[in-house]
Amino acid sequence: MAIVVSHKGADFEELSKAALRQAALADLIELRLDDLGDLSEERLAEFVQQCPKPVIAAVHGPEAFGSFTGSIDERLELLRMAARAGCRFVDVDWRLSLELGEVGGKCHRIVSRHELEGTPQDLEAIHEEVRAVLYEGDVVKLVTHANTCEDGLRLLRYLRECGKGLVAFCSGEKGSFTRVLAPILGSPFTYAAAAQLHGSQESEMTAPGQLRVNDLHALAPPGGLSHETAVFGVVGRPIAQSWSPRVHGMALKGAKLDAVYLAFEPDDIAEFLKLADDDCFRGFSITAPFKGGALIQSRSTDSISERAEAANTLVREKDGWRAFNTDVPAIRETLELAMQMHSQEPGRPVALAVSTALVLGTGGAASAACAALSEVGAKLIVAGRDVERARALASRFGGTGIAWDEIESCEHDILIHCTPAGSLTDPGAEPIPSEWIRPNTLVLDGVYRPVKTPLLAAAIACGCTAVPGGEWFVRQAARQYRLFTSQEPDEEMLRAAFRHALDEEDVS
Repeated sequence: MAIVVSHKGADFEELSKAALRQAALADLIELRLDDLGDLSEERLAEFVQQCPKPVIAAVHGPEAFGSFTGSIDERLELLRMAARAGCRFVDVDWRLSLELGEVGGKCHRIVSRHELEGTPQDLEAIHEEVRAVLYEGDVVKLVTHANTCEDGLRLLRYLRECGKGLVAFCSGEKGSFTRVLAPILGSPFTYAAAAQLHGSQESEMTAPGQLRVNDLHALAPPGGLSHETAVFGVVGRPIAQSWSPRVHGMALKGAKLDAVYLAFEPDDIAEFLKLADDDCFRGFSITAPFKGGALIQSRSTDSISERAEAANTLVREKDGWRAFNTDVPAIRETLELAMQMHSQEPGRPVALAVSTALVLGTGGAASAACAALSEVGAKLIVAGRDVERARALASRFGGTGIAWDEIESCEHDILIHCTPAGSLTDPGAEPIPSEWIRPNTLVLDGVYRPVKTPLLAAAIACGCTAVPGGEWFVRQAARQYRLFTSQEPDEEMLRAAFRHALDEEDVS
């Protein structure tokens, strides 16, 4: 697999300096000549001689996220000049392939097709149209736009079916992950933007959804991406705020495993799993709103996920996906350790088994909390804005469901928050008014970003024992790592990754 780093600019001297400065990060250098119509062949040949990596020359207009506004003849002449100057490849739009003709010498052609509006259902048909205008030795590059995560997976599936030789990935933020996975599924090249170097002006992205090359290297395993690289990821909607890629990614790198961990945001969990059928997809962390759907789509389950009626982990087995729930033991462990400290104050419960716990929410996380509380024998109360859902969830675990406005008068020793309120998707929100928080309560917030949520801040002010969601998060992640890799996790590495992400967020 080769990483192509694409450079674009209006000043060739600055462009060439930037490309040479970052050559060590690339396997090939792409020079976008869109805005360099007055470039001399001699100067380009000089750059090619200086560059330690093979050079691709491209001249793209709006049909490929480019800015070239000259005539077709001018575009073709730039490409021919690049071939004469010693470039290893020239990238030509498939509709101009026959007009360009063979370029001769040691230069090869990349015949590219960009579909800017979406990913067609019939990918074979558009690929065949490109094949019809090829010369011997040409490389085909097929770039479709991903309006959904599922679009990206469809293109990757087609890439796998085509075998080696086709360069293919998606544009758009929804398809960024395809730029990482394309080499695993057969693409000889993947494209990245220039790295952002300290003290230098931010370089231009040459297509939407592009990753910077330093970020691509950070995601890749120590030995680089290959067809043997295992793929793990977190699946949810929205997913941009998840720290799972950072924490799991660092743990996988620390163990020197040939694996990547990415974020996926599909519209439908069933369609996502149907499309993620390649053996390279080994396991997924599942978050809202897909925990129930993941359980339904699995071929087999563990007893904990069955009890919770929700799965936060899927692992590929020979006969399909097996569902697990690592939230339940993580919540139980977190509460047990917190209770040891909490119970030191006089008048507080001495154990979870003699406590009354109030769970806020009725989704998959709340279900896991209810399962954990039932395991330790705590009295259970569930509060939901939909009281019927709260009652239904509570009744599964022998508890009581109440309406949201009953929280204020509800006596309890433990409060577990399982809604998005106060997270980065709903910043600053308080799940309940601060005056509803009972003094001396043990409060566990399932939100882990930010670390100090409005709920935890109010709990501390009331003299409560406040437990951040990071404890829950790291414990369940450690169990997921064990399921994914069949290795014991380095929990200190996981915690270090979590702390590092915190430090970065504080700086930004």
